[in-house]
Amino acid sequence: MNPPDFTAEEVPEIPVRIVLKGMPGNEAGLCCPVCGSEYVHPLAVIVEQGHTRTEVKAHGTTVTATDRFCRARGSLVELGFACEQGHDFRYALEFHKGSIFLQLAAQPRDPQLPLDELWRN
Repeated sequence: MNPPDFTAEEVPEIPVRIVLKGMPGNEAGLCCPVCGSEYVHPLAVIVEQGHTRTEVKAHGTTVTATDRFCRARGSLVELGFACEQGHDFRYALEFHKGSIFLQLAAQPRDPQLPLDELWRN
């Protein structure tokens, strides 16, 4: 299953919430912002700037043209994740005039379906 492509038309934004859990070695682990599950898998990294959109997903990296320069004045970085309890979510960081705006979007997923996640060992 491919990770979902999040668009404003399909996925409602929810209030930004970043949930972290203390991990061994004094590190912070990312948890699901919907249910708090610590079992989170990376699905995609997307960078859109100017005329170029780069997507890194499990099946590889693609670079395509975009018209972002016509509708926005800064770059966009999206980080997509899925938790094992059945939520897909993504954080979008949008750059504009020296500021970074953070948005969160989430949607339910069938937790029984396999994750098409980025590589890990």
